[in-house]
Amino acid sequence: MTDVEVTIAICSHNRTEGLRECLNSLMNQETNGLFRFEILVVHTGSPGTSEVIEEFSRASDIPVRGILQKHGGPVVARNRGIDEARGKWIALFDDDQVAEPQWIRELWLVARDKNSKSVGGLLHLRLPEGCRRTLTKRCRRMLGETVMWDSVQPYTRQEGPGSGNQMIHRSVFKQVGMYDQSFSLRGYDTDMYRRIRMAGIESWFAPKAVGYHVIPADRLRDGFFKETSLHNGWSFARRDRLEKGIVFISLTAAMRTIQAIVINVPRLCWQIGTGSQEQILEGRIGLWRAEGYLRSTLYNIAPSLFRQSKFFKQYEFRAEKRFPPTNLGTDIATI
Repeated sequence: MTDVEVTIAICSHNRTEGLRECLNSLMNQETNGLFRFEILVVHTGSPGTSEVIEEFSRASDIPVRGILQKHGGPVVARNRGIDEARGKWIALFDDDQVAEPQWIRELWLVARDKNSKSVGGLLHLRLPEGCRRTLTKRCRRMLGETVMWDSVQPYTRQEGPGSGNQMIHRSVFKQVGMYDQSFSLRGYDTDMYRRIRMAGIESWFAPKAVGYHVIPADRLRDGFFKETSLHNGWSFARRDRLEKGIVFISLTAAMRTIQAIVINVPRLCWQIGTGSQEQILEGRIGLWRAEGYLRSTLYNIAPSLFRQSKFFKQYEFRAEKRFPPTNLGTDIATI
């Protein structure tokens, strides 16, 4: 379909009801006739997924397609979605998110007004019904919440768009390449933004392009925060090495380790004695991220000496692990 300007590309695995809610929100997008869009779901063939896609395809004038990609994980699925997209723009979304009706229009308007080939939107968290926790900013960011800027502005080196709410022009991928599949579960969007920025392409934030990341109860437990934080530190070290080299990450890892020993560990001990559950989790996240950065640095310096086989086995970096309740550590969720 040649008149489709935007392809909304979704990766889906084993989230039939989440995908249904996601697609329902995308069917209600208001474009004001500015452009046409299609919806493309790259999925692993989980039970019920094809049926949901066919249901929406039959019920709407908006083109809805499904592409089967059984192997390779989320990064391979992202790249497959880009390859199969018919639009000049690829808007990336996730099957555990829902969008406000103006979401895709606001991304498109900011891209047009700023003459930008890369734009990102705002992601709020939708916590489980009845959840009474007051999560800290760091905890919310680990769950996928984006920056909360209130105006249209360019992203910075420290703050970039995430792949769950981002629209990129097809020409960008021809210029900087596709998502790096070696990043596997996390960090591939950070690496893509690094390459986009280093290519001199300015990315802009669209505060009215609003989506909601639906958070299940099991993501509010220590096990999920720990794995996510370790992945986060690991991928940041990889990004820094690719951009600034091995000497830089070695010095950074050393400074982070000293900071953890001298400042963060004593602070965490004090928080355990006097602080709230959220403050304790905040301190642990900082230490886990520092550990991930250090492990990544050591692995980059001398992989034969620092193989970390047990670490890789425990925290599999190639596919998202679903923690059973018994492996979640301290249950600090109040739901």
